[in-house]
Amino acid sequence: MDKKDRVSGFKALLESHKTSSSYLIDPDGEFLLWRDLSTEGKLDSIVRDAAYYDVPFEPFVEAVRESIDSVAIEDAALRLAMRRGRELHELESLFPDDGLTEPSPPLVERVKELLNAESAEHETEEMLNCHKLAALFKEMREDEAAAKQEDGPWYGSKALQNLHEAATKAPTAEQGKHKDIER
Repeated sequence: MDKKDRVSGFKALLESHKTSSSYLIDPDGEFLLWRDLSTEGKLDSIVRDAAYYDVPFEPFVEAVRESIDSVAIEDAALRLAMRRGRELHELESLFPDDGLTEPSPPLVERVKELLNAESAEHETEEMLNCHKLAALFKEMREDEAAAKQEDGPWYGSKALQNLHEAATKAPTAEQGKHKDIER
């Protein structure tokens, strides 16, 4: 998507928020309509949308100035920056101390390293194709049948046969009579 399309998409999404009956999350955790959001909630929504569409700074600033009262922008921006700073600090504290005296690499790099390490672990696992899965399930059924001391390809075949025989038995004439009712 080129820059023009990203900016158009961003503006369309923002307009949609302003006019729709969709609920957005406010910093206090409440879901509210755009018109009822706090200034910080509106700014947060615009920030997320701008990040999603990867718009340049200028269209972002323009959207903020058009959508939020200029007096409230500074206060909302500072609150939002403080909240984001706390969130980042909490995320960084989840990582083990690397023991280095120099600053740790950026959080994004640390997360990528972690995900790549886990991804590499899974790449070494053997992939199961259809035939291997079928053989594995057959072996599991055979093991379960052997544990139940039943022979046959499916351990429930004997129980199914008993159910079928019970359902096909026709009632005798004596079974059809009740004490007070004759048929």
